[in-house]
Amino acid sequence: MRIIYILMLLILFSCQGKEAALKTADLAKKKEKKTQALLLTQSFEYDNTDKNKITGDYVPNSKITIPQDLATQSKWLMFEGPVLENDLVAYRYYADSRHRFDIYGKTVADLVMDTVSWDYHDIMDWGSDILKVGSSLGLGSPAIYYQDSIYALSNCTKKEIEVLANDAHHSSIRTTFTDLRVGEYNFDLIQDWSIEAGQPWSEIKLKVINGQLPDGLQFATGIVKHMPEITTQSSDNSFFAFNWGTQSFHKENMGMAIICENKYGPMMIDDKLSHVVTFDSAHKEVTYRFLSVWERDLNKVTSSEAFTNLVSNIKFSNN
Repeated sequence: MRIIYILMLLILFSCQGKEAALKTADLAKKKEKKTQALLLTQSFEYDNTDKNKITGDYVPNSKITIPQDLATQSKWLMFEGPVLENDLVAYRYYADSRHRFDIYGKTVADLVMDTVSWDYHDIMDWGSDILKVGSSLGLGSPAIYYQDSIYALSNCTKKEIEVLANDAHHSSIRTTFTDLRVGEYNFDLIQDWSIEAGQPWSEIKLKVINGQLPDGLQFATGIVKHMPEITTQSSDNSFFAFNWGTQSFHKENMGMAIICENKYGPMMIDDKLSHVVTFDSAHKEVTYRFLSVWERDLNKVTSSEAFTNLVSNIKFSNN
């Protein structure tokens, strides 16, 4: 009997040891990971009668179709849309009809967005939501310019979001718009959105499926006009539009920028709400980057000069 008891204790300690080792390995793996893609929903199907309904923990998804009647500020979808995070910053876009990009400033290098609650407008120990977007293009929101008007990627028959990669140093999310309508035109479009470890920027690739933009339509993006000024620069291959100043949600200094290659024909146009960049030479597809830094974050950028230097040193891989 004593022998059996000893054997049971050995088995118990062995199991506990293995469990502890697994937990340690999981923690080590999480520390090594520098990017993540999040697409979190409640476990029930969307209920448009109660946008504040929460019945349990949020669950990760690899692919979802956005409900046609998804309400703004619905808590069925955590963060109101997908998130890409790295060790410096996190970005999200509103998955409802707004389809505009927002910024989470971070003060820690750890990946934390999967632990954040709905209190993200307050400055917490990890950081905060730092941009007021409203009806503007926020930061880097993809849009269409047509007949002197800006159209977000809003009106479509179907919007499908899929996590393509969720790796240690690279994460990406694809959004497919079926029957996207702008004015009297409609077409299908893919938005591939990615983030890399150790970089303050995120990249957008837009591509028309089976064709090109109808005549008169242009790809566009922009930066919310919290400040009236925007600086533009060009190098041999790249175009930069950026500004720095007191423009965060909490009235602190931050910088925002749009960067693309000159081959897409970037042009600045006047708009009431946003500093808008159109891509005059991009008829089928375009790639651009957007980035932000906040005076509290780990980029340690605290002046206009330092931000200008950061932006102008970002290079595309084929430059």
